[in-house]
Order: sequence, then C-alpha cells, then structure tokens
Amino acid sequence: MPARPWARGMARAPLLWALALALTLTACAYPERNRPLETYEPHTGYRWSALSPTDLPDTLVLVSASGGGTRATALTMSVLQGMDQVRLPSGRTLAHEVDAISSVSGGSVAAAYFAWKGPEGLGNLESKFVRQDGISAMLWDGANPVGLAELSTPGKERIDLLIDYLDQQLFKDATFAGLAKRSDRPFLILNAADMVEGLPFPFTQDNFDLICSDLAAMKLSTAVAASAAFPVALSPVTLRNYSPCKAQPHTWPPEWVTGAAHDKTWYQDEHARVIRGRAFEAYALGQKAGKDYIHLLDGGIADNLGLIEPMRLVSTNDTSLPWFSGIAQGRIKRLILVVINARSDPASDLDHRQATPGILDMLTSVINSGIDNTSNGTISALGTLLADTYREAGHGLPPPLARNFEAIANNIYVIPVDLDAIGNDKCRLNFQSIGTSWTLSRQQIDALMLVGPALLAAAPDFNRMTTAINAHLAKPLPSLDQACATVPQAG
Repeated sequence: MPARPWARGMARAPLLWALALALTLTACAYPERNRPLETYEPHTGYRWSALSPTDLPDTLVLVSASGGGTRATALTMSVLQGMDQVRLPSGRTLAHEVDAISSVSGGSVAAAYFAWKGPEGLGNLESKFVRQDGISAMLWDGANPVGLAELSTPGKERIDLLIDYLDQQLFKDATFAGLAKRSDRPFLILNAADMVEGLPFPFTQDNFDLICSDLAAMKLSTAVAASAAFPVALSPVTLRNYSPCKAQPHTWPPEWVTGAAHDKTWYQDEHARVIRGRAFEAYALGQKAGKDYIHLLDGGIADNLGLIEPMRLVSTNDTSLPWFSGIAQGRIKRLILVVINARSDPASDLDHRQATPGILDMLTSVINSGIDNTSNGTISALGTLLADTYREAGHGLPPPLARNFEAIANNIYVIPVDLDAIGNDKCRLNFQSIGTSWTLSRQQIDALMLVGPALLAAAPDFNRMTTAINAHLAKPLPSLDQACATVPQAG
C-alpha cells in the first residue's frame, strides 16, 4: 500500500529535527573569521620575503584593480591576459613578472585567482566565474528553505552567500597558506574598508600581526568577500582583534607604527600618514584601545582603485616590505604600474525629473558617488606625484642615494586601463553602462575581454615600457575600434 502523506511526513521528521537541532546549537555563535597568532615570526607566513623573485629584479611591476562586480573581474582578467602577450627575452611574459597585485571588490576576485593560479588559470576564471550567473546562484542559496533557516541565525550571515559561492566556483577553501606554499609572485594585497576608521584594511600579515592574527589560516574566499561586501546588500566581515597577546614582542607596537602615529609633521603634508599610523596603533593596542572587533565592508568605500596601500609601500618605510629602501639603495631602478579602473557611469534620468528622488535612489547615489569619487583624478597625476616624491626624498642625501631616487623618478611607467579613456562618446557610454552586478550577458563579457587589452596597448606609456624592458608582443592586442564594435548598446 502506498505511504500516506502524513506517513511520508513522519519519515522525514528525524531529518527536520536534526536540522532544527543543528540550527539551535549554532544560533548564538557568530562565525569566527580569523584565528589568533600562535607565534610571531617576522619572516614566516604569507609575506613578501617568502616569495620567489621574478626575472626583472631591478623592476617593480605593480597592478591595481578597482571594484565593479563581474565587470571589474572581467576587465582585470582581460588586462592580465593582455600582459601575458608581452614577451620578454627570457621567454616569460609580463604577466609572470607582476610583483604585486592590489585590489578591491570585483577586481579582488581576479586578483586572488591570478595570485593563486597564475596566468595559466585565467581561462578557468572566465569559465567558472565570469560567465556564470552568480546572482541567481546566490539568491537560490539564500532563498531555499534551508538557506533561509540558516540566515535567521547569527551563525550564517548574508556575506556567507558570497563566500560560499566563491569557494564553490573558484577557491575550494584555499587559504593564504596555500599562496605561501606556492611561493610565486605576485604578492596579493586584498583591500577591504574598516567601517569605523574609514580607511583601507589590507589583508597582509603586517596588518594581521597588529591584531595578533594568522593570515595564513584565512580563506581566500573570505578575504575576497570582505573586499567586495557592498554596503546594505551584504553584511560586513567581522574580524576579532586578539591584540595584545603573548605572541607579540615586548616592544609593541612596532616602530613603523608608532613613528607614523606620533609624527609631528601634520602640517607638512604628512596628515594621511599620521591618520593611518593612528589606525594601525589602535589595531596593535586592541582591547587597550577599545578595538576588540573590526567590521569590514567593500574596499571601494575607502579606495576604489586599490592604490593607497601599494603607494604607501613604495613611498614610505612604514612597513616591513623593502620596496622604498630598495629604491634608495638602487636595487629597484624602474617602476611599472598598471592601474585598472572599471568605474561605471551609467546614464541617469534623475536630471530630467522634478520629483524628489526616492530612498533607493538616494541610497544608491550616496554609496556609488562615495566609491567612484575616490578614483576621480587620481590616475592622471600618479606618475608626477611619485616622481616628485622620489626627488624630494633624495634632497640632502649623499650623491649616490640622491642619484638612485632621481633615476627611478625618470623611470616610472603608469599605464591606466580606464573606460574613461575611450574617446568615442557612444562607445564609452555603452561600456560604462554595463552593470556592476555578479551577472553579465555573453555580449557584455565578450566586449570587456576586448577592451581591456585594447586600453592597455593604447596607454601612452605602454610602448615606452615594452622598450625599457626589451619586450615585444607575441601577438597583436585588440584595438579600441574592435572593442567598440562588439559592446551592446546602452539602455
């Protein structure tokens, strides 16, 4: 005799009770995103010093990648593929010579996967993430009965939808320890934004030392999700500050923190350094400063180009990385900086309406304007700003050191990959109207795959850079006309 409906329900009861019990046990437990540091070793873990050098020892190659959902992921990926066509005399490519990649939000997906898998993994990034319908997958994960039940408890937060999706599609629970074991550059710098400090929070062991935490144990998916935690839609990633702790040295905080925090040159254009130093000192003091937890949102809120941290590292000694000292001592003679900006600028009908904008319009405008304005005007002045910084640093130093700073001031190559640089007004609007969601159409992705390397090749410093490193193109890169012919019409 067929089972009656009530009998089938009773048969499923143990499973439902087990689920209810599991949810009850985790109802009061927030996720533990980071682990305490057991021992403090300045030269172990995922650090710059643990990674193998590239074939361009006198050249520092840095890439920064902005936010912008899958649009930013696709644009970053396409630029890295374009760099993989720049062939060096050794047979390696410029993509293999990237020393560090710093990113926020959607750019962080491509940056983290590139650091983990290298240029050879970019094809998988395209098929497994860029061309997938991420929005539908995350909505289903959160809207099915089990997902809704889990989200009703503190044990699973909205940000976990993105963390789980990233793990499923790309990272498979990979950690920073895996990057350290791989030992190849680029050095990965994923940037979130500290909700309280309003400053970038880079996922580096230097930063994690301050909160007495082990970056090696952190999942890549968690760090990427923190960098991409768009306000309101996603919840923050919350880290526990374990500082002060027994693992830290007796002389704590380190001098590079206290020196910046208590710098007396506020009125000599050092205020940004002092502000960052004070934030770092608060992390290091932890409970003594009332900094028990750090709540992280989309890194674009504080720096939508992912530039602040790498610029700090190449222009100050407030770090354990030897970049600035390497420049002073002449070991680093050339700086190549590829800045990828996927900022959107879609057409709006607000200027055509007298009606007062609604709550959603205002919220979107406030969030997006704050994110986008952090990138306006930054790239165009970057080369001049760095050159002036190095020349000023050389003033009053012995001639050999002064010559080193002057040499690198004359060998800075800034290569912007920016949709604003598209001269064709209609084409630019079409590209900037591509949405910032985690799902794009096939035609939009196809166009982004062309425009990234096209903008790379169109940058004024691109040919100067390839000549300086004695490189050539393995095959021609796409043109902007080709990219413009493929992009779907806006609206």
